[in-house]
Amino acid sequence: MMDTSTGASSASSNTVLKAIILAAGSGKRLRPFTDYTPKCLAPVNGVPILVNALTHLHDVGIQETVIVVGHLKGKIYDAIGDSFSGMKISYIESDRYETTNNIYSLWLAREHLTENILLLESDVFFERLLLDRLLANENANIAAVARYQSWMSGTVASLDNDGNIQALLETSRQPPGLDYSKVFKTLNIYLLRRDFLREQFVPQLEARVSIGDVNQYYEVVFHASTYGQEHNLAALVCDDIKCFEIDDENDRVNAEYLFASPDERFDVVSREHGSYWRYGFTDHSYLYNLYFPPEGVFAHMRDNIHDLIESYPVAQDALAGLVGLSINQPAERIVVGNGAAELIKIISGHLYNQLVIPVPSFNEYANASPEGKVTSFALEPPFFELDVDEFAAEALSCKADVAVVVSPNNPTSLLVPKSDLVRLAEKLASQDCILIVDESFIDFVQEPDQSSMVPELAEHENLAILKSMSKAYGICGLRLGYLLTANHELAASVRKEVPIWNVNGFAEAFLRLLPRYRREFAESCRKVRNDRDDLYRSLASIPGMIVYKPAANFVFCRLPSEAMSGPEVTRRLFTKHNIYVKDCVGKVLPESDRYLRIASRTRTENHNLVEALRNVIGER
Repeated sequence: MMDTSTGASSASSNTVLKAIILAAGSGKRLRPFTDYTPKCLAPVNGVPILVNALTHLHDVGIQETVIVVGHLKGKIYDAIGDSFSGMKISYIESDRYETTNNIYSLWLAREHLTENILLLESDVFFERLLLDRLLANENANIAAVARYQSWMSGTVASLDNDGNIQALLETSRQPPGLDYSKVFKTLNIYLLRRDFLREQFVPQLEARVSIGDVNQYYEVVFHASTYGQEHNLAALVCDDIKCFEIDDENDRVNAEYLFASPDERFDVVSREHGSYWRYGFTDHSYLYNLYFPPEGVFAHMRDNIHDLIESYPVAQDALAGLVGLSINQPAERIVVGNGAAELIKIISGHLYNQLVIPVPSFNEYANASPEGKVTSFALEPPFFELDVDEFAAEALSCKADVAVVVSPNNPTSLLVPKSDLVRLAEKLASQDCILIVDESFIDFVQEPDQSSMVPELAEHENLAILKSMSKAYGICGLRLGYLLTANHELAASVRKEVPIWNVNGFAEAFLRLLPRYRREFAESCRKVRNDRDDLYRSLASIPGMIVYKPAANFVFCRLPSEAMSGPEVTRRLFTKHNIYVKDCVGKVLPESDRYLRIASRTRTENHNLVEALRNVIGER
């Protein structure tokens, strides 16, 4: 725990044998759990927060821990008792916990502030390494901190060039426009020395409580000492140490992910369908444009955030006009969806009796259709090319009234030639069958204008284009998509099914800004194509890998025959390299466990992915 080579006197002055944990609060933000159980007993992967802290305190040599209790104190007594693995447990009861803050709880424990102590809040789940680092500093008073992250809240600290805390600001005292990239979040774990406690901390603590200032956080005492340069409080930056303050259920769930094993984390991610930004891995699964929108879009959103949240957005007719300005199409041809998924649900689930779709493809069309109302048309390996004549014959055979073709296709990233799609539209027209061409990835092909079916709309009344704007424009969280067709009856039928306010204000604001950034959008797609082509070449260099030349912003490939399965490769990339890719087991595809779909990201990230994949494939 510490260097005792200087002798017994040095050891006695520096040794830390006591800890104080503040656990009196009612934890209202964690209700309903805290209606029946103290917050400190909330479990993280089955381990109560308090038990985690006591375990680490015992393991680093603490001989006594004093716990200040209040809310449901009896349950803490029952759970912990007066000893924890031989470490003495003492309790101090607060009868004013509902009307005071933690400065009062700490004041109640003032008789213990006469020796070196570790001070902890009872809602912090952390790993032992944090205490080891604190205790390795034999003389300093130290606060554990971490660089501020977007999900954090609470007291922040600014540091001087020597790593000492200059100021501590609780949430209510953080000024508008504070640059959070330059501050650190306090982790509510401190190592405090007896001299500081006796000369500075306890007198100021007594003074504040004596005048009834009991609704403060005890950090105000630290701030007074450090800001007035009366005493140094060093900062231990713990960016590489797992630590999470748990205030509500969302915090608890995030803490469970942070402290889970890599395999457990993989299981969590593989069950979810987004919000991956919270988890800190490299996402080669979801398919979107990393180079758009430009910063001007985000600045506009920030500057107008109150209006965008507080005001109703426009309805469908105005939204269609906004999309029409960007794609140079009349509004009457357009229906705007809350993502393409909303429109797919309407088309597949409500408007038509029988759908036919080539597979493998985007699963949502089949998933949204009633049972027994989908016919799959197999794209045969190894080429996965669509024979439109056979597909049209299948549509006739199954009496389909709507056929869907995704081009470029997902997951194969292969483009169906425009001439083939025109011929398909003509064949299906004679069968009274609507052709939906999903062009969500068309902007990433080498010549999108020449490949798109949009110019053919006027000539084919049975033709409609469906497009997810999330992929091309990099706005997955805004949820925008549209249907484009010259078939007014089809457009009216779909429009009738969408709610009056189906798109939020942020999405509307994006649509209003989009025409300003046509040049930037074209340049972003060019960058995506360059990175994708580089990824394709790198993947093709892996021995035994079959890689399909991509048209979209992702690459479809078949693993070498001697390699492990796609699901196992996917798991190992995540658990060993913190990279997430998509295996194709969920696709209708022969030997689907041999295929991967890999989203292209930046060139550096793509190279890291390829090297990691080489390593994983080489494992047995």
